Amino acid sequence: MSMVEQKVIKLVARPVRREVYKNGEADANLGDRSVFTHELSRDGEVVGFDGGTCTVVRIDDGRSYIVCNVSMSLPDGTIAFQTFVEEVFPPPPFFAAVTGGTGAYRGARGEMHIDPASPETHFYTLYLDEAGGQR
Repeated sequence: MSMVEQKVIKLVARPVRREVYKNGEADANLGDRSVFTHELSRDGEVVGFDGGTCTVVRIDDGRSYIVCNVSMSLPDGTIAFQTFVEEVFPPPPFFAAVTGGTGAYRGARGEMHIDPASPETHFYTLYLDEAGGQR
């Protein structure tokens, strides 16, 4: 079994704006969507931003599940990621799949740990597989 080298990127995300669009009168409806953006920093310096959407795709026995698609813009390119999680508040830490990128992150694969530590601060740790096409 071969070990894949990983590049680790740690970022702090601070929410800039979030809008919620309801698709019905209930607390959770299929198609409810949130659109959001965060400012991204590393070592106290702003290095980019992200933006994405989360959509309710299943409601089962009072529990709702969302699919989130997000991209981040960094100085050397972009990184895209997505996840499928149960929607709970406050959200616990979770993982998202890194699904691609551009520039220095072309062909990026791996996963990202997202720790929504507070409404004002989220911690992102990206684990990028070096064999995934990085230049």
